[in-house]
Amino acid sequence: MKTVKASLIFSIISVFVLAGSSIALAWTYSYDSYGDASGGNGYEVYRMGYAFDDDYLYFNMLTGFNVDRSNLGGIDTRVQAGDLYINVGGSHNLGTGSVFGLALTTHSGDMNTDMATYQPEYYASGDADNGYDWAAVTAGYLYSNATFATGVYEGYAGANEASEDGGKDPFGYENNAPAHIAEFGADLGWQGDISWNNIGRTAVNAAGTVYKDNVYEVNARISLDALGLKGGEALELWWSMECGNDFFSIDPTVPNRPPVATPEPATLLLLGIGLLGILGFTKKRQG
Repeated sequence: MKTVKASLIFSIISVFVLAGSSIALAWTYSYDSYGDASGGNGYEVYRMGYAFDDDYLYFNMLTGFNVDRSNLGGIDTRVQAGDLYINVGGSHNLGTGSVFGLALTTHSGDMNTDMATYQPEYYASGDADNGYDWAAVTAGYLYSNATFATGVYEGYAGANEASEDGGKDPFGYENNAPAHIAEFGADLGWQGDISWNNIGRTAVNAAGTVYKDNVYEVNARISLDALGLKGGEALELWWSMECGNDFFSIDPTVPNRPPVATPEPATLLLLGIGLLGILGFTKKRQG
């Protein structure tokens, strides 16, 4: 009878463990060309990827940019990491869709005047993205109706990818890449920890033949319910460091969500109670 009892206990544990685990994610990756950012590998975006389960959108990125900027050196250590721009059902360059922002770092204050103040010969201080409220945001939190400031590196029209983002900077230059959440409508709450890890020497192209040192992997997740995603919607993701030197965007389509994602907690509780009842009844009979 000990064997039966052990099996029942194992079954109860298995129900709750399996309910808490997620199905293996199917990732889709897009790669950016390397060597397309001035200033070396520290400014490169190598790859962005996404995956879905029943409840979350998952984000993954490889970049040469370190969140603490220690690999940049000199004046460039003032460059900050940008936030993740998310557009549901529209386009950044067309000015359509519902815009959300996932804060990848905690920040406040006018981010886009920093570099212009310290290096005006390169950054157009008079044309930096001023005039925003610059409400404080917290890493891992999602914000709706987000307004993004474009990169502070405003004056380098035609350099690298700055003029290739398909849009026009509203402040007069050609760097239209969304960098920082400057204003937002509502705080939609914490989505999960943002991880930013040095994974060392890593392949940075699709074929796995080009390697770079000190590659940083960024991971995040966002609630599909918070984004209002039911399936079939267009989705646009952008990321750039504060200077807008290099950026990347991807345009997935959200898969249809299943009508029933996972067993409800109440159902699991009843199942667990039922199994425990069987266990108690068996023990009573043996007594």
